[in-house]
Amino acid sequence: MPQQHDRFVVHADVNGHFAYSSLIYHPELLDVPMVVGGNEEARHGIVLSKNKAAKKYNIQTGSSLMEARKLCNNLASLPPVYRLYDRTSKDFYNFMGNYTPVTAPFGCDGMSADITGTAHLYGGGARSIKGVEAIVRELHERFPKEYGLNLSIGISWNFSLAKLACDTAGANGVKWILRESPEDTDWQKHVYALPVEELIYIGAATKRKLNSRYIYTLGELVEYGPDRLKKLLGVVGIDHYIKATGMDNAPLVSEDGGPPMRSIGNGSTTPYDMTEEEQVHVMSHVMASSVCQRMRAHKVVPRTVEISVTYVKDGNIENESYQCPMETPSNLDVDFAETALQLFHKRFMVYGKTKYGVRKVTLRGKDLMFNTNVYQLSFELDAIRREKRIALADCVDGINDRWKHSVRRSIELVDPLLTGLGSKANQRFAPSGWY
Repeated sequence: MPQQHDRFVVHADVNGHFAYSSLIYHPELLDVPMVVGGNEEARHGIVLSKNKAAKKYNIQTGSSLMEARKLCNNLASLPPVYRLYDRTSKDFYNFMGNYTPVTAPFGCDGMSADITGTAHLYGGGARSIKGVEAIVRELHERFPKEYGLNLSIGISWNFSLAKLACDTAGANGVKWILRESPEDTDWQKHVYALPVEELIYIGAATKRKLNSRYIYTLGELVEYGPDRLKKLLGVVGIDHYIKATGMDNAPLVSEDGGPPMRSIGNGSTTPYDMTEEEQVHVMSHVMASSVCQRMRAHKVVPRTVEISVTYVKDGNIENESYQCPMETPSNLDVDFAETALQLFHKRFMVYGKTKYGVRKVTLRGKDLMFNTNVYQLSFELDAIRREKRIALADCVDGINDRWKHSVRRSIELVDPLLTGLGSKANQRFAPSGWY
């Protein structure tokens, strides 16, 4: 292990966050196969988290509870308690922040911390490995003792490889990916043998594209080269190449001090497959209300709207996403929803019916900018109307923040089964660094 280094980034994930947080109040289920699952009647019945006993049955996070019960007859299921998970997430973030102010949350149970500037406080000189070892050892031992939750920890010289190390460390494990110098290539022997899907942001669709070119490992991805990866995957192919080769030098994005998020979105599976135009309209406005309220809270407006649609075609679940620029950047619910619906009509509507049964709709505002001086209006009347709408939206946001989403647009109340899906109160687990 190197004695000196240019940068140290630690990434930690809470093992089985939802499951083991729930087990604090249900210790009798500790050694029983147990999962935390959603509402099956509302078609949110998927495995959100599982304990160690359930893993022995090869139960996968994201699979349906029905599939999980086929694998384990005596499976126990607990409903999610989001207030509890919110509290444990904050405890985790605060705990990591004890070691450095340079942190970036990754979802509700992960966080990266750049400890380059603080490691010397725990032993050794500046940029010494001794201080890093002391911090990692303390993280690994203290957090379980104080909060009853185990951590997997990865350490490297950038976020991408630290996350890779953490993901491959195993439950309650610690893994190092370090180098003696920028010219050192020994680390590549271990990293390049890993499957491509281990690299962050390579999902199932990207994996299929890479596999179609006989690219199965990270070494084969690097060998394919940046130019061909760009042709195959677009600009994101270059990003994958940079991460796999260890050249990712991007700073961590701090939730408080970093640049604004690149996008804000929300989506939800519906209790039934939507086939009518009105159903999609209601769902889009419900999602737009949640997304726009969050954008207003962050004082940003989107220049681009993206709609993702999950639908059922010939018995298979498929997904498509489309985006378009907004004529005038706006974080007002109606403007945002109507832009998304124009995209939906163009792609999915035929004679007032959806082409296929729509199971999930996700709206996302992208290319965000701060909402100062973004409107170039030609008519004074338009400016007055917009200012009134903005003032009304701010007033409604204040009421909803205080009284738990008590004010809604009338269109959101047309279908009671869809009304609560976009509530901002349910979207608290992805901090700004995650959006």
